This record gives sequence, C-alpha cells and structure tokens, in this order.
Amino acid sequence: RSTHSRSSDPPTVPAINTPLLIVGRGPAALVAAKVVSGHGLPCLVAGHKSLEDASPVELDQKSLAILEPHGVLSVLRPYATSQEPFTITSLAFENGLKHHCVADMLVTVFDNMSLEDAVAYGDGVRGKLTDGLKIWDLEADAFLDVNALSSDLNGAIHDGATFGERLVKAIS
Repeated sequence: RSTHSRSSDPPTVPAINTPLLIVGRGPAALVAAKVVSGHGLPCLVAGHKSLEDASPVELDQKSLAILEPHGVLSVLRPYATSQEPFTITSLAFENGLKHHCVADMLVTVFDNMSLEDAVAYGDGVRGKLTDGLKIWDLEADAFLDVNALSSDLNGAIHDGATFGERLVKAIS
C-alpha cells in the first residue's frame, strides 16, 4: 500500500473561515465592509464588480454622515466631480473605496471569486469559494448578498451601512 498521493488527486486547499462574507456587485458591498471593519470585525468581499455607472450623483446628508466617521469621504474627495455639494460617480466611488478596502487590514477582497453550493445556517453560510481553478471550503458566521440591496448610490450606502451596523450591534 503506497502512502504517496497520486498526481491526479486535487491539491488540498485550506478552508476559509470568516466572521462576514459579502458577495455581489455594487457599492453596498464595500460600504458594509468599511462599516464592520471600522468596528473591528474582519470580513471577506468576494465576487465584487463595480456597477460601471459614470453618472454623477450628489450624496445626500445621510450618506455623508455614514461615510465621514469611517474616513471614506477624505479618501473619495480627489475622485469627486464637485465638493459642494459632494458629487461623485458610482464608478469613481467604488474604485476609490475599493482601494481603501484593500488597504484595510480587516477587509479581504477577492474580485474574481464566486460562491457555490451555498447553504445558509442562522445568519451565516457554508459553501465553496472558487476562482474557476481552485475550490476552497468556506464558512462565514454572517452573510450578505448585496444583489438584493439598492443599486442607487445613496440607497446602496444606506443599505450597506444599515446591514453593517445591525451586524455589529448583534454580535456586541
């Protein structure tokens, strides 16, 4: 009996465990990630794609109040089309915020990944995360599919922050 693995056996890949998994496209994913990371909760953003909307949007007072404490407005100021009132395209918002998320030690961003065979349990999810070549077992204590949230920039900011704040409050 041989103890060597056969060359046709798939490589063993470690499991991924995360307190929060966020999947889907649009700005709500990145806002939720920044809100929870601002409270010290690590998260994984998988399969994010920008909405590619280049139409300028004036951020409402609620959006500004959400973004300011997390340092997001200062990061986005160079990308704004106007400072007063603060106006930015969804595409510039997402690109600027994504760079900020990637630099955040508590946010991991895997753009070209998808969640497969997902099974919900409580607020979390178990499944497979894949890049098309490799597959990782994944378990997340909490899960957000942003595809169900608003794609309007202000609505996405509100929805992403609401989810993040509720999650942080639930686990504190």
